[in-house]
Amino acid sequence: MIERLAIKLRCLPDGQFQDAFEVDAKGRFLELDLAGLDLPVGSLLEIERGSMLCLGQLQRKEGSAAVVHVEHSLDRTKLKPIQEIWG
Repeated sequence: MIERLAIKLRCLPDGQFQDAFEVDAKGRFLELDLAGLDLPVGSLLEIERGSMLCLGQLQRKEGSAAVVHVEHSLDRTKLKPIQEIWG
């Protein structure tokens, strides 16, 4: 059985966060189970996976299986001290 990590994702710029699952991560690519979400290929996505915030584009989709190319990622735990200084 493949272990799936619960994530939240939304279409940019103003979509609502929805639940999905990460199946695998390979370099800059995330394999997702969209759990019935209807997102078109090419969608720009914001993905929350644990402390990580990822921005990417939906590259492939077959049924509920999808692959997202991650363009940018940020560990929010490392950002927190900077945010506290900047206010």
